[in-house]
Amino acid sequence: MENKYKHLAKNTIWISLGTFGSRTISFFLLPLFTRVLTKDDYGKIDFFSTTVSLLAIFLSIEIAAAVFRFSADGKEENRKILSSSYLIIAFSTILLLIFFPLFSKLSTFFSEIKYYLLFSIILGITTAINKNYLRAKEKMIIFATSDIINTFSFASLGIILVAILKNGVKGYLQAYLIAQLITNIYLFTAGKLYREISFKEISFKTLKVMIKYSAPLVPNDLSWWIMNVSDRYLLIYFLGFAASGIYAVSYKFMALISVLNGVFYQAWQVSAVKQYEKEDRDQFYSNVFYHLSTTLIAVLLVFSVIMKPFVSVMVGSEFEKAWVYLPFLLLGALFSAFSSFYGIGYIASKESKGAFTTSIYGALTNLGINILFIPLIGIQAAAISTMVAFLTMWLLRVKQTKKYFTIKVKGKILFLNILLVTISLFANYINDFGIFIQLIAIIIFIYSNFRFITNISKITKSFIKKHKIK
Repeated sequence: MENKYKHLAKNTIWISLGTFGSRTISFFLLPLFTRVLTKDDYGKIDFFSTTVSLLAIFLSIEIAAAVFRFSADGKEENRKILSSSYLIIAFSTILLLIFFPLFSKLSTFFSEIKYYLLFSIILGITTAINKNYLRAKEKMIIFATSDIINTFSFASLGIILVAILKNGVKGYLQAYLIAQLITNIYLFTAGKLYREISFKEISFKTLKVMIKYSAPLVPNDLSWWIMNVSDRYLLIYFLGFAASGIYAVSYKFMALISVLNGVFYQAWQVSAVKQYEKEDRDQFYSNVFYHLSTTLIAVLLVFSVIMKPFVSVMVGSEFEKAWVYLPFLLLGALFSAFSSFYGIGYIASKESKGAFTTSIYGALTNLGINILFIPLIGIQAAAISTMVAFLTMWLLRVKQTKKYFTIKVKGKILFLNILLVTISLFANYINDFGIFIQLIAIIIFIYSNFRFITNISKITKSFIKKHKIK
């Protein structure tokens, strides 16, 4: 295996250790929380999370993305980059404090959670900056361990505050905040960030260049926010917190696929940036996309078979219908992964403005479908809008990113694979013989992707043999 593939594989493994471990623990808290919290409670928690993510986009100016990009290529002084980025945290804090009194006037719920909102945003921005800086410096062990520490802290505190002490929504938010604080303490100490940050290193010139890169990402990330979570606001508006709560639980299962891609994507960013100027870049990018797309579809095919019983086991009785919305959501996760992959062109080229147009089209598609169809068909409209929006974005990015790189796609195989996974997912709506349709789809997939499966099998055997304990 060539060095660039080894580099990508190594980083993916390190990130996956932290992310899979932490997300697995977090996911398996779902049976506990869905049996202790009501649909209204879950809807409120999800509403809080989506609001935090929205405000963080504007207040941070997405500076964490600039911290990663400018630290990753080693052409800038890293201490200046990190120290200067902390000015954004100070700016965000001041701005929040100025508008803090307004939170109480928005609604009763906002009045009750305003302090949680304030600290969640500040700690969230700080965490993003610290983790992106360490990832750029390829301190993957610390990066991965921080995820595990965060999840163990949240899980332990969540069990105590929510399940045992019955503190409900506030207990959940308290567990989240304390876990974020513990995580940042670890990042500072283990990553020795206290040695990197200095008032003397603050450079307004450096910060200006970073903001020039990151500011265009704000509308891009706002568009992603619209596609991922704005439907919660519309569900609350049209149908109430309970509808938002059950949709949020469905999204947790969709997140399993998003996590798989997210692990890869964080490692892929590092490799894609480093290989961007190389002559064999297009071949490398094409190979990686082929393996990513086929792997994700294979995982979705297998999951489609166990989807209904798995959801039934994992959630409380109030949330059992969450599986109904998964076929569209899981396809949305697949197209989101493809879109993210092609979006690397904007990062590698440092032309972040290009991400804006495709994201806007996706966001407008999402909003339009939600506004028109949620009143007519309910929660399912939100799932459909997510799938259509990400498909739109991916297809637009395929066309737009040709000026950055050329990815040679095995079109017939990719189309067949997408068709097979679509059939298998929607076969869950057929009670009598849906399982037979799914098995046929899997058999066709194995036949048409036999070479891929054989290659993966050889690589796996070689890896196990090489690392076998003697």
